[in-house]
Amino acid sequence: MKNLMRSRGATTLLGAVAAIAFGAVPVQAQTQTSDPTLVDEIVAVVGDSVILRSQLEEQKQVIQLQGGNVPSEGPALDQFYKDLLNSLVNQVLVIEAAAKDTLVRVDEAEVDKIVNDEIERRSQSFSGGGPAFQQALQKEGFTLAEYRDYVKSQVRQDQIRNMYLQRRLQNLPPVEVSEDELLAAFDKARDQIQQRPRTISFHQVVVVPAPSDSAWAAAKAKAQGILDRIRGGEDFAKLAKEYSQDPGSADQGGDLGWFRRGTMVKAFEDVAFGMYPGAVSGLVKTEYGYHIIKVERSRPGERQARHILIRPEMSDADAAVAQLRADSVADRARAGAPMDSLYDRFSDPAAPDTLTVVFSQLDQYPPSYAQALRTASTGDVLGPLEYATGRGETRYAVLKVDQIREAGAYTFEEVKGQLAQTLQRNKQYEKILDDLKQKTYIDIRM
Repeated sequence: MKNLMRSRGATTLLGAVAAIAFGAVPVQAQTQTSDPTLVDEIVAVVGDSVILRSQLEEQKQVIQLQGGNVPSEGPALDQFYKDLLNSLVNQVLVIEAAAKDTLVRVDEAEVDKIVNDEIERRSQSFSGGGPAFQQALQKEGFTLAEYRDYVKSQVRQDQIRNMYLQRRLQNLPPVEVSEDELLAAFDKARDQIQQRPRTISFHQVVVVPAPSDSAWAAAKAKAQGILDRIRGGEDFAKLAKEYSQDPGSADQGGDLGWFRRGTMVKAFEDVAFGMYPGAVSGLVKTEYGYHIIKVERSRPGERQARHILIRPEMSDADAAVAQLRADSVADRARAGAPMDSLYDRFSDPAAPDTLTVVFSQLDQYPPSYAQALRTASTGDVLGPLEYATGRGETRYAVLKVDQIREAGAYTFEEVKGQLAQTLQRNKQYEKILDDLKQKTYIDIRM
């Protein structure tokens, strides 16, 4: 009973904790309650687990706390409980099947991260911060450690269920969805679909200043000198801290952690994945500069490595050349040249060629973008706009506004693709559940 009351308290604090998976009680663990206000009657048996009446009441309480509509009495309330029980049965079916799948393994580090983020978010939601949060926990009969254990249990079950379903979905054939089904789903969800925000869509060409040949030669010479010192026996991590110009790893001695193919640029990966642990590469040239790589550890498909990056220095003259090139791009765009062709010829390929931005989110973009776009009209060519990347590198962007769309209701055509994906996935989930029900003993007692 103590465990039951803990669940209730945590539910109150959690609110809508990501579709919590109510753990069914193993048959061997059935207990009697001395509390006359709670009835722990078995309402369903699913395989080796049971679902208790108290679990339905917990879920009902969660729905009420979230502002959901719960019938007060009569046939509507009976149907509510039947639907609720069916949902719990489906959850238990998946959890039990996942427990038998040896390939379903929870990433405990990821679970801990989610739990920590959830607790931090909950703590910050209280006006008094952490102390106020812990006081609220105490009122519900929790210590912070007990609350953490509860949240971790729910997150683990959620992870297990999602991994199992994803594995099963990979082996299922595509599902057809008719136009009539899509229209029916749109009509049903129309009132729940949020209003479309005001947006602006634009093409862009991003010009990157290029270092001179002499700057590349100087960077190569500096990198070669560092490599010679490493080969002479000096410590790689110490030299990385002193000389590397990668702001993301220099302070950690050049440590990049574990990475898979597709994470780094191709030239870097081709060398790193061809090295043995402990080996140090020669100079590796990429668009960022010259790298020296040391592979620390390896496992199938992954490497753990350090690197030292020496960048070619950008001169004022190099920046001036890039700005003149951006000016030329803007002139051509205003003269009617297609932005697609200008992108192919002049733009940084790492920058997207088109973007659609919600007006209320413009502050998330460089200040030069936000200022220009707020007052723009359809067809305007903006820029060149100077901005700095997260690495502090200068860029020059030319934008052409394609469309400004006012806020309003989404149309069927706008959400049709998303609806199709949702319906297809739902049908596949139903197929998985039907298969599990055929193989599992289920006894509904309500």
